[in-house]
Amino acid sequence: MRRINSEFRTVNMSEEGKQLSNRDYFGYAEMDDFACYVLADSLDAEFAVNSARLVVENIIRDFTEAPSMGKRRLKRYIRRAHAELNRQKSGMHLKAAVVVAVTDYRKIRYAYAGNSRFYLIRSARILERTQDQSLTQNLLDVEKLPMDQAAAHEERNNLYSFLGERGTPHIQVSKKRKLENGDIFTLLTRGVWEKCPDKEFLDIIINGTEPEEIIGQIEDYILKQQDKEDIDNYTLAATFVNKVFQPPSRRWTLKRILLMVVPVILIAGGIGIGLYLRYRSIREKEISLESCMESGETYLRYDNYQKAAEEYGEAKRLANSLNREAEAEEAEQYKRLAEEIILADEAMGAEEYQKAQKLYLAARGLSVEAGNVGKEYIEDQLKRTEDYIEVFDLIALGEQKEGYGNLVGAVRAYKEAKEKAASIYYGDGKAEALERQMKAEEKLEKIEMEEAAKQKEREAEIAAEVAKQQAESEASQELENQQKANDQENAIELENKGNELMAQGQYENAITFYQTAQAIYRRLELSVLADAIDGKIAAARAGMSAAASAGEAVPEE
Repeated sequence: MRRINSEFRTVNMSEEGKQLSNRDYFGYAEMDDFACYVLADSLDAEFAVNSARLVVENIIRDFTEAPSMGKRRLKRYIRRAHAELNRQKSGMHLKAAVVVAVTDYRKIRYAYAGNSRFYLIRSARILERTQDQSLTQNLLDVEKLPMDQAAAHEERNNLYSFLGERGTPHIQVSKKRKLENGDIFTLLTRGVWEKCPDKEFLDIIINGTEPEEIIGQIEDYILKQQDKEDIDNYTLAATFVNKVFQPPSRRWTLKRILLMVVPVILIAGGIGIGLYLRYRSIREKEISLESCMESGETYLRYDNYQKAAEEYGEAKRLANSLNREAEAEEAEQYKRLAEEIILADEAMGAEEYQKAQKLYLAARGLSVEAGNVGKEYIEDQLKRTEDYIEVFDLIALGEQKEGYGNLVGAVRAYKEAKEKAASIYYGDGKAEALERQMKAEEKLEKIEMEEAAKQKEREAEIAAEVAKQQAESEASQELENQQKANDQENAIELENKGNELMAQGQYENAITFYQTAQAIYRRLELSVLADAIDGKIAAARAGMSAAASAGEAVPEE
């Protein structure tokens, strides 16, 4: 019952500042032998869910179910809160910075991710503090930025680790630190340390008398700046260690020791050796368990999943032998994740890309449950499987088009597959696509050559036919010209015959010959000659009339 034999007094403040709502959250649980203090700062703008509250409540619940100051257990509390944020996001990007302090009322240990801070104050100085996981802190570490400018530096909130990020957060865990009477440990969000620098913060605590007074003075210092500056959410929790737990001591005399020890020394001698050996065996298993879990975590971080599976498998065996259900469950979870990735990698190596894709998708689900451990590697592998599948889909499309006789489409698909394979440095896929492309192009070239030869043959046949038709046309034209010449000659002869008959006074016969000759001229489109005969026909008719008139006059005489 350490709690009732110690005195820890906790006070806190948490306000929205000039923001619409307060998205910081603080909670703590003081149990008989352990206490846990958790502070979180929402880094997102999703008002539907308070990320900070979700993180704090999740960690407090896990702590109260299995309280511990162990380094691995502390990391597990925070990783489970990270996984819970990812499970509840539902299209939102939930993010939070968190700091956790646990104590057994004699020692304290803290863990954090992000830029929410922990200070341990003793003898008017900050004895221990967290280091922000930000670009500004990196600049401080390499001495490129003065300490007094850090609180206002533009990159102070540019974090490289926090809960809710896509990968696995980088959780920092301190060593255990012994507490002393008069210590003060505080948890504070950036809304406090941005507006109340460490020097002023420490001065207020040193000069304060009561915890509530100290908290009030720090808040007053922050609010004095609200007229000229924007005040963000600010939260501060301070625990005053008035009395550290001390185990009760009893005064022992030699006589008392002998009276108590001698009666049981013979019995305890034999049992003691056995218990010692058992204790040593259990202790060795505990050390091995912790070592295996840490090694497994390291192997996972560096994507060595074969070794990670081996380490977590051994950790599970050790946890089961020690009846550590929580550690056994955690080891099994990471072991399953590592084995699923191994199976997916094997399918990828065997070029069974559809199978590999299914296994990586299953591994991604396990990764989310485990706090996104290995998720970046899995996403990269999924992208590779998608690219490989796309290459083979393009090759299959080319084969299909080639089967339909669409060689141009087949060449285009093979070429696209080759270029895709080259862009992802997939040598085998590129070689296969190139080989198929060359064969299809060869077939296409052969067909084009055959088609060209046929076209040339068709053109030759057409030329011969044209020449033949032209020759026939020329012969026909020559025959027609000859016929016209004969007809014209006949017309001339008929006209001449008409002239003879005209001269002989045989006018009617002359007209017949003239009309026949004129018809031939008109058919031959010799208009001038045809028109000239009109005069001759008129003369013949006049001659006929004159002859007729003369014939009628002779009898009268």
